[in-house]
Amino acid sequence: MTVDRERSVVFGEAVEQYDSARPDYPAQLITDVLEYAPPGPALEVGAGTGKATAGFAARGTDLTCVEPDPRMAAALTAKCPGARVEIGFFEAYVPDRAFALLYSAQAWHWIDERRRWDLAHAALAPSGAVAVFWNHYVVTDPDLRAALAAVDSRYGVTTSSMHRDGSTRGERSEHELAHDPRYTDLDQRHYTRTDRYGTGRYLDLARSVSAYRILDPDTREEVMEEFAALLGGDGVDLTFTTDLTLARRAR
Repeated sequence: MTVDRERSVVFGEAVEQYDSARPDYPAQLITDVLEYAPPGPALEVGAGTGKATAGFAARGTDLTCVEPDPRMAAALTAKCPGARVEIGFFEAYVPDRAFALLYSAQAWHWIDERRRWDLAHAALAPSGAVAVFWNHYVVTDPDLRAALAAVDSRYGVTTSSMHRDGSTRGERSEHELAHDPRYTDLDQRHYTRTDRYGTGRYLDLARSVSAYRILDPDTREEVMEEFAALLGGDGVDLTFTTDLTLARRAR
């Protein structure tokens, strides 16, 4: 699969919405990743505005972050001034040391699938850990979810996870490594929670999703108006599932 570079950097157009509306990652996930990994420096791939970075920085992790969009990187630096930030694509990044941990939050699917596990292996120290994870968020109420999905369909939005019932990204990551002898100790974990989003925050969340970012601005706002009409002033319950795949460099 060829990575859609244009789509992979649209998030910089919506830095404020991305940072304020996107959910954080579970504290238990941060704990689990750090307990799984050996001590040492960590490399984050596709750090964005630092939604995951902040959790690792708060634990005192020595962080190097690779982020292709300068606008996102600026927000990341403001949030996590102690992290070293490298602006550019991971495929072009040349590590200057071996890392005990490589992790990627909500970004691994933007990395060239023909090269990403080779690049991860090259960046890791022997027995170093790799952790890839995603927040999947769906509208909890099935009737409302179906009504919102119908709006998506009318506007040709086919890849939003917000109004679909699930995702297999985590399972695909695990499957990719299952037959790769360079990685061992595969582990898959899931964290689920529900949160209430006001209508405005929900619309900001939608505006931060690439499936809507790639629409022309007028069309995108038409979609948002239809979403707002369905939600009214009551807001919406969202169910968040965070899928985590862990592996260790075997050699």
